[in-house]
Amino acid sequence: MTFSHLLTIIGSAVFMVFFFGLCVFVHELGHFLVAKWRGFHVIAFSIGFKKAWGFHYKGVEYRIGWIPFGGYVEIPQIDATGEAKDENGHVLPKGKPFDRILAVVAGPLFNILFGFLVACVIWYCGIPKDSPTLKTIEVAAIEKNSPEYNAGLREGDIITKINGKDVNYTWNDFIVEILVTIGDVKLEVQRGDKTFVISYKPIVNRKVSPADEIAYPFFMPKLPLKLYPVEGSPAAKAGVKANDEIVSVNGRKVSDMLEFEQLTTMSSAPSIDMVVKRDGKLVEIKNIVPNPIEIDGKKGVYLLGITFRPTDPLPKVIGLAKGMPAEKNGMKLGDEIVEINGTKLTAATDCQKFVNESDGGVLHLKIRRDGKLLDLSFAPEFLRYNDVGIEYAYLAHPTPWEQFMHVIDMSVKSLRSLGVSLGNKLGLTEQHTTIQAKHLSGPIGIGRVLYISVYKGSLIQGLNLVVLITFSLGLFNLLPIPVLDGGHVVLAFLEILFRRPMSPKVLQPVTMAFVALLVAFMLFVSFYDVKRVIASFSAPAVSRATLEKSIKEANAAEEKTAEKNPDELSHSKNKTN
Repeated sequence: MTFSHLLTIIGSAVFMVFFFGLCVFVHELGHFLVAKWRGFHVIAFSIGFKKAWGFHYKGVEYRIGWIPFGGYVEIPQIDATGEAKDENGHVLPKGKPFDRILAVVAGPLFNILFGFLVACVIWYCGIPKDSPTLKTIEVAAIEKNSPEYNAGLREGDIITKINGKDVNYTWNDFIVEILVTIGDVKLEVQRGDKTFVISYKPIVNRKVSPADEIAYPFFMPKLPLKLYPVEGSPAAKAGVKANDEIVSVNGRKVSDMLEFEQLTTMSSAPSIDMVVKRDGKLVEIKNIVPNPIEIDGKKGVYLLGITFRPTDPLPKVIGLAKGMPAEKNGMKLGDEIVEINGTKLTAATDCQKFVNESDGGVLHLKIRRDGKLLDLSFAPEFLRYNDVGIEYAYLAHPTPWEQFMHVIDMSVKSLRSLGVSLGNKLGLTEQHTTIQAKHLSGPIGIGRVLYISVYKGSLIQGLNLVVLITFSLGLFNLLPIPVLDGGHVVLAFLEILFRRPMSPKVLQPVTMAFVALLVAFMLFVSFYDVKRVIASFSAPAVSRATLEKSIKEANAAEEKTAEKNPDELSHSKNKTN
């Protein structure tokens, strides 16, 4: 692990803890300030649970808890379930209903105001998107025997509408639209001069999301890959222009920006040739001479061109880079490297250690393939770190109001999907949805995603998630459920309406029941959060190009199987369908 990598890990962890705690702090600060303004007695202000440290100031104990995921302000006069008492057991006067409403609503309101403040940063800086907003989606690859394929979708089809609405989404937003669909997904498709609608029921795509178990599409889109050269950069000098659409690099077709970055930032060739699409025409740009750069004090890296899971006991090949030494010298997917230069490997990560120390010399590998041991010998290739000076992020600049309305829209759709899912399981409806309660996240899951957003993304992507978290925290707490802020508001309004508080004999058991339900719910979502965290360690990141390639390889393998044994395949299909 390099020093800069360690700093990235530490920085991402600090960002997660600080901003998660800040969202909670802002919420509780709203309760606290308004409670003091309205003359309520405040016992304690705590960030985190299970007191670790605290001090008293002007009658209030300020606490820091061992468990950082959450917080509270102890205001006994807001509680409507019984007699209000201070920390010494002395009875306090009951808070007026209107004052209680102000103090309770202040928490969610502060979250929303804080969200608008951070959202202004997103609006100004822009947020990278996975793709531009698409008006149509062309299918680049589709897995055979998937729900979409069985419904009639094919490679080359152009999707113009989803569920009756025109396509006007980024690729990720299009996926979300599929996930929150109630019932079957309906796609309007153009194929040549024909237009028709296909309908299918989404299912979990475990190849893409084994940890999250979501209904990710079984097809990949063809996305325009736009380039934006930096002024005075090698790319700009060679003739690359803004909005050029990349087609290939050094004769290799490019499927996504991750692949483009790999081909241009690490190379053994002295120059790079590109083909771009400009104004509908193909333009060849030759001899782009990149600037050599250093990363962590190194000018490049030695690689075999294989992908493996670092958590495996031995490096098992799950990916091969085209044109790299491993692929050129006969290594196959599924090969397991047992020895290098006569030394048995004890962990998958030992492989890269031998490659790094080889200094370009020949490595003698003993691999296991189909239970047999084979010998392969070849040298790793040195890939120099380069910079061609191209930016390719699709920056969106949503206004704070647009960001807020997006959170409301997604919250409504998620709650509706959860209601349908529960109703379907109870036999109350035949409608179906892919969203289930296990897909929700608690503090552990939110912290994990917040950490990943900075570690694998950027500071601005982390702030974008902070906006989502603080808006969601404010809106969720306004739900009219006992023990939540919205429940206290309802009780205060009922007291105003009927001119007397509700009986504690009724409120106490109801409140305790909802506390038990909330605790059970938090344990439920935390279980799946931990499960996703554990699964993420063994699930390697998969690029869109890799997914597209794996789909096409799987389809080709199935076609070969059909040629060898068509009867058996037919029987298998009948069983599946």
